[in-house]
Amino acid sequence: MAKFNIEEEVVSYLQDLIRNPGLGGDLEKVANANAKRMRDLGFEKVWIDEAGNSIGMRRGSKPGPKLVFDAHMDTVEVGDRAAWNHEPFGGEISEGKIWGRGAIDDKGSLAAFTVALAAIPYEDLCGEVYAVGSVGEEPLEGAALDYVLDAVKPDGVIIGEPTDSRLATGHKGRSRVIFSVQGKSCHSSSPEAGDNAIDKAVETIRRVRQIAPVEDVLLGKSVMEPIQIISSPFPSASTVPYACQVVFDRRTVRGETMNTVMELHKKALEGLRDISIDFEEVTVPSFTGIDITAWDFHPAWAIEPDSKWVQLALEGMKAAGLSTETYGAQFCSNGSTSAGERNIPTIMFGPGSVLLAHKVDEYCEVDELIRSVYGYMEITKALGAKVLG
Repeated sequence: MAKFNIEEEVVSYLQDLIRNPGLGGDLEKVANANAKRMRDLGFEKVWIDEAGNSIGMRRGSKPGPKLVFDAHMDTVEVGDRAAWNHEPFGGEISEGKIWGRGAIDDKGSLAAFTVALAAIPYEDLCGEVYAVGSVGEEPLEGAALDYVLDAVKPDGVIIGEPTDSRLATGHKGRSRVIFSVQGKSCHSSSPEAGDNAIDKAVETIRRVRQIAPVEDVLLGKSVMEPIQIISSPFPSASTVPYACQVVFDRRTVRGETMNTVMELHKKALEGLRDISIDFEEVTVPSFTGIDITAWDFHPAWAIEPDSKWVQLALEGMKAAGLSTETYGAQFCSNGSTSAGERNIPTIMFGPGSVLLAHKVDEYCEVDELIRSVYGYMEITKALGAKVLG
């Protein structure tokens, strides 16, 4: 393995990732930059798969599990650049922070665990470890990670996401639920001649708002929030809309499925005419030329706090001097695929607060970034040495 200073390397690594934007499907530059860093760090094998995921593998000196560490390389858009006090893709260091889009969501975790896996001495490393920079997480959680899980068939997955350097043992799921309402158009000067689809949409929203949330002892209550409404025709020239679509973002808890969510809302809308409820099939193009397609429903999940995986991970957290508190995250991640769909033992850990994600002047504190490297190192050693014993 290459010799390097851990603290200098992880800071430089995150700056490099920030300076290679990862927007939409245009992830080739950041994927190549990530692969180069892994090669420079001495990973045994480095490649970019058909989906565009950037992957590095190390094999240890002793038998042990296959562990996949995943963090996504894509980010949301910057928005109004004039609102930023720091260059969004500059990777500037000031006030003890590294500034830029993706600093904590999710390139901080990617830099931290990749450096951590490279820093573990060969004689202390068990089994195989894989550092994955995945694509397409922001629009479609877990669909690209599926390609890695098919190829590697890991024993466990560690999702790098901003958890304030705590251990998350589960998180809420996410889905877009689409309500399509039909009306009848007419001239807006004589609305009685038509059937305004907006009125029906308003009643739809009112009824959905009245549905009691589903509760989960770890993850809290489900959330159903309208995020988009579009009427047709749009724009309208003195025409009563003949159609209206309302999109809700649903944050699910354990036990909720596409069927249960569908039936819950069908029951609430009984008696309303000309309305349909659907889930969306989303396609995300990759720079490799393939389209990644999946239903936009990503289940909630949790691993038992007294499970061997969690207890060993907490041993690692303690050894690194980090909090041994566990919690259930309110946001969604690629863990919906590894744990929610595939039932692979999964935990989530990473530097930074999710409250900074998707915001202007996103940043990662340097000290926390460095602490998380040692956290990943100790978690890896604890899981690798004992989890198969």
